[in-house]
Amino acid sequence: MFKSSLIGQENIIYKLNKVINDPPNIFLSGSYGSGKTTLINEFISQYFKLKNVEPDYESILWLSSEQDRGIHCVRQSVAEFVRHKSTNAVTYRWIIVDDADSLPIISQQALRRPMESNAHTTRFIFASRYVSDLIPPLYSRCMSLELNCVNPAILISNFINNEKIIISQSALSLFISMATTPTEIKNICNLINTNHTEGVIEDHTILSLISAPSFSLCMQLINAFIKNDNEHMLNIFIELWNTGISYEDFLHEINSSISSLGIISPTNSQRVHQILIRGWIFFAQGKTHTLDMMRLFLEPS
Repeated sequence: MFKSSLIGQENIIYKLNKVINDPPNIFLSGSYGSGKTTLINEFISQYFKLKNVEPDYESILWLSSEQDRGIHCVRQSVAEFVRHKSTNAVTYRWIIVDDADSLPIISQQALRRPMESNAHTTRFIFASRYVSDLIPPLYSRCMSLELNCVNPAILISNFINNEKIIISQSALSLFISMATTPTEIKNICNLINTNHTEGVIEDHTILSLISAPSFSLCMQLINAFIKNDNEHMLNIFIELWNTGISYEDFLHEINSSISSLGIISPTNSQRVHQILIRGWIFFAQGKTHTLDMMRLFLEPS
């Protein structure tokens, strides 16, 4: 029976279970980080385990995005792979095309013939973000499966393996704004599991785990600026100076912090973006002293 570590993909796992004994060509689509490569590895591993076969270099050919994927390279790699007879006749050999969206159309077209002529010995798995990334002649010869978008709250509740840890609403909002894929959410949850055994996890707790001190301080600085709390801003600037952050990095951190704050009023958004514009003007003028950082926030424009 095929089992997967992916959460929220029960329908796809059910369909793969029905065909694992005699699989067709497969096309997996889904957003970046949705788990396509993980699903491929798990499916292939359990397919060979079901057949009681230990896969070797003659069993699997990966055509990954790190390789030269021009037509000549693809033709040569696939031709050499299918030319050699497998030592095990009871299993299919697999050609895996990860990130098929980066495979040129002419290279995709070169796969049509080997897919047809070697259907009795070889199966293909394609993975890409969008269904439209695969040309129709290949797509029509595959079982197409689209990975579902899973609610981040469901992922977090599964990845946090301690019932004594509670994720606050502010921390959940930060999760959604900063971690855009299940893999990123899982990594942050692993950090929480490692560093905390109980209690409520707030947004500042997450920031302290995953970001440099300067990023957390810049988030605090923008919040203090929105509240017109000059005294707090002065204290934050002292801490920022102690981190040794450069003027350019400071502007980049401010820009990143804005997107992580979530929804703020149009007026405050305009105020902060005006500071960024002034900041880059200062940078172009060579005004990059640490005191110039303070002038951006504490002196009227």
